Amino acid sequence: MEEMLGSNEMIVHLGPQHPMQPGPFRLNLRLKGETVMDAEVELGFIHKGIEKILENKTYLQGITIVDRICYLVALTNEECFVGCVEKLAGIEVPERAQYIRVIVEELSRLQSHLLGMGEYGEFIGFVSMFMYTIKEREDILTLIDMVTGARVTHTFLKFGGVRDDLPEGFKEKALPVLNNLKRVIDDYEEMFNTDRIYRERAEGVGILTADVAKSLGVSGPALRATGVPFDIRKNEPYLVYKDLDFKVCTDTAGDCAARVRVRLNEMRESIYIIEQCLDRIPGGPIFPVNSPYGRRTPVMRVPAGEVFHRVEDPRGEMGMYMVSDGTDKPHRVKVRGPYFPTLQALPPLIKGTTVADVAAISGSMDGCTSEADR
Repeated sequence: MEEMLGSNEMIVHLGPQHPMQPGPFRLNLRLKGETVMDAEVELGFIHKGIEKILENKTYLQGITIVDRICYLVALTNEECFVGCVEKLAGIEVPERAQYIRVIVEELSRLQSHLLGMGEYGEFIGFVSMFMYTIKEREDILTLIDMVTGARVTHTFLKFGGVRDDLPEGFKEKALPVLNNLKRVIDDYEEMFNTDRIYRERAEGVGILTADVAKSLGVSGPALRATGVPFDIRKNEPYLVYKDLDFKVCTDTAGDCAARVRVRLNEMRESIYIIEQCLDRIPGGPIFPVNSPYGRRTPVMRVPAGEVFHRVEDPRGEMGMYMVSDGTDKPHRVKVRGPYFPTLQALPPLIKGTTVADVAAISGSMDGCTSEADR
């Protein structure tokens, strides 16, 4: 970028310790005054090596590792990893276990969106929004903790089921929390809609078009905010999503405010999904009866083959490609997370904007850099 500098231009590096994204990455801006003339995303500051670690751990150990791809969506990562193994091994998940998985994964979606919107408010100076959303997020984390025994990373899903059943009285404790969240989501929406500074910083800013989003592979709320109704839970249903009534939330503006509105509406749908699951969940086992892959099998060998499995992460399409050579460890694991393509949309979105808009646009993408920089 430096070779292309014109008169009165300069390079400014934002990051890698970031004021507008969770996780370190560097955003190199070519500025002329306050105007962004060009931008470049630079990753490579985390060095987790998740995929190679997975290839050197047993399948059972891998469940713990995938939690760390992005702690905000640990349960969704587990669903994708466990789903790959279940496809390879031909394991059928009991219906009760499928319902429990949907419940905890939708609770995880709620807490992820709550944190994302709160952080976004903080990035653009709306600090009080973070204080509100973090309070409600703690209540959701408490519900998840009741089921999984952990608030952030869980190791809860097992090949063929889940580690534990729902605790006694879970429904009675969950419903008041969900009803309160319905009310405060309306409050959040009113706060966003009536705050003049927020509207000036978010409406009409960072407009992503459907064509650009699809060409870059953007998915999740950022794609749906452009009017594209793509959601893996509907388009390629897994678990019991095909039996549940919910709608894919879309918007047409494609700007920062549209991305926030989509997440607000998705939270309402997640609450509706959880309520349906709590009403319909059947009795029965949470693990296949007489399965050759026992809940506590120390060594699990998966039949040779290859598979790709994807699920709907709170940020979009989370997919994993897995190759088994018949041993107790995967021969190859490749993660296709949702945020790397979304990061590629940043440069075209912020070109021609001002430096102040960069934080608003980047924050509205609700990123998890550690997932992209594996």
